[in-house]
Amino acid sequence: MVKVKDKSTEAIERGLEGSWLPVAAFVSDRELPIEELRVARLDLHAGRYEIRDRSGEVVDSGGYSIDADVRPLVMDLVGVDGPYAGRKLEAIIELAGDLLTVCYDLDGLARPEAMEPDEDQLLLRISYQRDARRPS
Repeated sequence: MVKVKDKSTEAIERGLEGSWLPVAAFVSDRELPIEELRVARLDLHAGRYEIRDRSGEVVDSGGYSIDADVRPLVMDLVGVDGPYAGRKLEAIIELAGDLLTVCYDLDGLARPEAMEPDEDQLLLRISYQRDARRPS
């Protein structure tokens, strides 16, 4: 990770606010059909996240924080309810307008250094499009 001074964390957090719909997913370099994902919508608001399934039920929730002073941007998710309750996921993210990509190590061993996996990494990378039907 490289320390940089760019946008403030607050500005990036504002950019993350809203509802996000998955548009692409990969496990390492293998594409995963969107229909196979547990997540049908990711909601980010005021440092909290909720993952909803296709029926609209919250299946995972907790808090998140980001560090805008490093590249790639880092996001820590701390589960409160659901399969990650009591666990911290260390992810990297890319935010480009209305496209958000989140990447983390499925083994939970370490934060990824890049969106593309090394040979021995099992990374999950999901790209989301902002849901224009739901206001931020």
